[in-house]
Amino acid sequence: MSKAFWEGFRTGFTTTSKYGIPIALIALVFVLGLALGSYSHPYEVCKRMYDTPEDVSECVWIKENS
Repeated sequence: MSKAFWEGFRTGFTTTSKYGIPIALIALVFVLGLALGSYSHPYEVCKRMYDTPEDVSECVWIKENS
C-alpha cells in the first residue's frame, strides 16, 4: 500500500478517535449506571432474597421506609 494511503488512514483515524472515543466512554458509563441502578433497586434486591410475592413486597416496603 502506498504512503498516501497510510497518511490518509492516520488522519482519518485520529479525527475519528478524537470524537468517537469520548462518545463511546459516555455510552459505557451510561450503560454501567443503568445496570448498577437496576441491580441495587430495592425490588431487585428483595426479589433475589425471597420467593413469594408477599415477602418481596414486604421487604421492599421495609427497605423504602426505614
